[in-house]
Amino acid sequence: MAATIPELTGSFYAGVDLAKKEDFSVVAVLRKDEDAFRLVHLNVFPQGTEYVGVINYLKALSERLKTIHRFLADQTGVGEAVLEQAQKTVSNVEGVVLTAPQKQDVLSYLKLVMQERRVLFPYELDFLQELNVERFELSKSGQILFSHPDGTHDDRLWAFALAVFATKTTPYPQLKRSHTTWIDRK
Repeated sequence: MAATIPELTGSFYAGVDLAKKEDFSVVAVLRKDEDAFRLVHLNVFPQGTEYVGVINYLKALSERLKTIHRFLADQTGVGEAVLEQAQKTVSNVEGVVLTAPQKQDVLSYLKLVMQERRVLFPYELDFLQELNVERFELSKSGQILFSHPDGTHDDRLWAFALAVFATKTTPYPQLKRSHTTWIDRK
């Protein structure tokens, strides 16, 4: 998916996966479209991009879109210092430490939203491969552990999943129920 910035209007939610040395930093942006969320922007930074570059990108994105309700950033490997710098530069940035239970919550919510067809995304091979390559296993302690095979990445997956999870605090419209008229037969 191209790294062009989406239309300026709408309500947006962003997920940020910050990279270490061997991974990619990724920013995913969803736009609320009626009853669904559409992936409208996915930017994969080159390996080795400094955190300050990603933070400046978030600032430019925030200024351009104006209505990003929430940035949800994985702070697992980067710690508090990077998150604090991001929060000084960009409003609405929240950090999440992706522990095994938190990862399970994030991916369970992604699965639910996908099953309900409330999230839409384009056919883009690298992105789809990352969605499909993630593995899970049950540890001896009963926790679900997530991983990906050697030589693959899951950075797009986590940025996307965090963007979807960022929408969780938004109330969804009530489902339209069909009205049934009961006929009283005497």
